Amino acid sequence: MVAGLLAASIFCLDAFMPQALAVAGLYVLVLLTAALGGGANRRRRITLWSAACLVLSVLGFGIFEMRGAPPLAIAHLAISVVILVATSILLLRASAMDMAARLGERRYRSIFDTLAMAIWEHDFTPVVEGIRRLRASGVVDLRRFLDQNPQFVIDMRRQVRITDVNLAALKMMGVASKEEFFSSLGDFLPETDESFAECIIALDERRHLFQAETVVVSRSGEPRQIIVAFDLGPEACLERVPGSILDVTGRKALEAQIGKARADLADAQRNGALAAMSASIAHELHQPMSAIQSYADAARRWMARTPPDLHETTAALAGLGQAVGHARTVMHRVRSLVGNARIAFDDIDIGELLSTTVRLMERDAVEAGTRISLDVEASSGPLMVRGDRILLKQVFVNLVTNAIQAMEGVPSDRRLVALRLSRRGSEAVAIVEDWGPGWAAAAEAKVFGSFYTTKEHGMGLGLSISRTSLERHGGSIALRRGGGGGAMVEVALPLVGVEPGPDGGLDGRLEEIAVERLLQ
Repeated sequence: MVAGLLAASIFCLDAFMPQALAVAGLYVLVLLTAALGGGANRRRRITLWSAACLVLSVLGFGIFEMRGAPPLAIAHLAISVVILVATSILLLRASAMDMAARLGERRYRSIFDTLAMAIWEHDFTPVVEGIRRLRASGVVDLRRFLDQNPQFVIDMRRQVRITDVNLAALKMMGVASKEEFFSSLGDFLPETDESFAECIIALDERRHLFQAETVVVSRSGEPRQIIVAFDLGPEACLERVPGSILDVTGRKALEAQIGKARADLADAQRNGALAAMSASIAHELHQPMSAIQSYADAARRWMARTPPDLHETTAALAGLGQAVGHARTVMHRVRSLVGNARIAFDDIDIGELLSTTVRLMERDAVEAGTRISLDVEASSGPLMVRGDRILLKQVFVNLVTNAIQAMEGVPSDRRLVALRLSRRGSEAVAIVEDWGPGWAAAAEAKVFGSFYTTKEHGMGLGLSISRTSLERHGGSIALRRGGGGGAMVEVALPLVGVEPGPDGGLDGRLEEIAVERLLQ
């Protein structure tokens, strides 16, 4: 109606005014009025009104010309037509852009509300203003200032408003509607939260990705462990920063249960193995030891006679020898508890063996968030050693496993197990280095002893057996302190051409050494 009244008024002025004025240009007001209304037919209205205004302009000029229009009137008509066409194009383009923006907003809102992951929108502008005031006051080291002024962190956290949340966030926090949701971060973050200080630093640095793990308190008072991620880059609108919130409470509880179950299982296995080992040794050695004691007592008694009965003494000593032989047989039976693998000496490419070891351990490393690197020194050919492939591989598997476990408390970006292989004279030297806490100086002399371990559920046999195996190959193992403060283990093996020791299997001497260390 308004557009029609405007069009009629402008037409009358254009056709019946005595002066030659560019009144037709006022039809722009009609187009603007038609464009004000919303709805799906907005573009159609603009198009129809544009055509109508063009027709009215030409018709008005025709009436004005019949009344004796001056020559300048045709120029006014041309200008008005150009204005109407340009305005129509701009309005149609603006309408298309507005429609695209509305569709985008509707699509975003649909995704925002129906996403299974919780999303909160935050207004970080008060924090940015607080950082600006700190910088203006002369604060240079922001991290140090936050460490020394925890109240500033609390105040900033209380000023961050939650501008919007999705349905998953409402469900997670136990809130019925958006209107009832907490108004600021301070309403549900505990005072002991430490993640927001890092968020302030990320805002100051305008990081593209800030991610932190923290705890929030739901409406019912239940703590929820979450992982939150923001985009705080230079292009981000800090008045409405969406943060994706992943609730890991259930996963953490499950991890704790699995960890406890694994620890209990490992403890049960260790205790079971030790119990079985102890029971087997005690049961099997009881009879021969009793016989040895009886024959020794008998020989002592026969020798104490006057005169000594050498015949009976000799018989007692013969029985003593048989009992000792029986005890040795029992010792060989107990070998199966330590390992019954046989050494088969072959020529081995130690570089290829290390490469297969790395591939074997990659999955365990990935699960522990650790990287493994292998650096083989360039040489004229492969470094060949002579030994048992399985036994040597187990040595390096044990060393890599120890290195991975030693870095459980190290930040993930520093978890690296570095293996290096080089030639030193007539030896191949392999180094396994980690970036963990390393060994205490007082412990370095004990690490290769039986049953010495720093692990809660370790048996302390790995390094001891590894040393025994390497010694049987004519090699050696030594502990060093790495350049990064972690542990560095150096393994040296003679290259082919150097006598590695007697050939054969994992004979009685190697097994007896392991058993004797186990029994000590």
